[in-house]
Amino acid sequence: MKQIATLRMTRVATTVGEHAPMATACCNACRTCVTTNIVGLATAALAGVGLGAARLGRRLTGSSHEV
Repeated sequence: MKQIATLRMTRVATTVGEHAPMATACCNACRTCVTTNIVGLATAALAGVGLGAARLGRRLTGSSHEV
């Protein structure tokens, strides 16, 4: 009985050990992807706010010159 249990555990440990490096690579890749997406969204939001402020500034200065 002990030999069978040990043999099964060896197979399981070998199988899990083969996939362990992929789990680490996947987690690092996902972390990088999420960070890149967050930085991209923040940059787009800042660009949108800047563009809106520039348009508002043009409207305000353009209407005062026409009067």
